[in-house]
Amino acid sequence: MRKNNQEEVEVIINQLESKIKRYAKETTFDEREDLSQELRIKLIEKINVLLNEAVPGFFEYTDKL
Repeated sequence: MRKNNQEEVEVIINQLESKIKRYAKETTFDEREDLSQELRIKLIEKINVLLNEAVPGFFEYTDKL
């Protein structure tokens, strides 16, 4: 992962931290930390896919329409 992407991922995870905690509170106390960790892992995986996805240019987009 490039340094720039890593910083972007950290910003996004920090923005979603309150939601992660809220959803983790819906589970038992013993499972909260595990769930929080799994949510962060899944978010990082998905964010990396989205950041590395090729975005079509204007003319490529209009050709598909």
